[in-house]
Amino acid sequence: MMGVVLFVTTLAALLLTVVGFLGLTGKLPRNAWVGIRTPYSMRSDEHWLATHREGAAYLIFAGVAAFAAGAAFVPFALAGKIEDPLAAVVVLGQAVLVLVGALMSWLVGTSRARRQLGA
Repeated sequence: MMGVVLFVTTLAALLLTVVGFLGLTGKLPRNAWVGIRTPYSMRSDEHWLATHREGAAYLIFAGVAAFAAGAAFVPFALAGKIEDPLAAVVVLGQAVLVLVGALMSWLVGTSRARRQLGA
């Protein structure tokens, strides 16, 4: 059972990496579903792009780190070769990485974009 949970969290980490990369390259359009959605970033396309360019590195780093941790354990967990408590610790570690990365992306992205745009 934990093997499936570990697989899903690893895919979520990959999705976070993709969102971060799209934000960094300016290819993530302003939307209500993914990205750094704050009142400041939703104000205009210019604010959206600036916020994501400044905060994307944290999303990408957290996503890659969580994906790497999961990818190292998923084959063994799905094969039943590791115990559930170890898989749970890896899932918890992935969750912490993703949450801290998202929080840092939001805080740093918004702060730096405000300084950059003078708002």
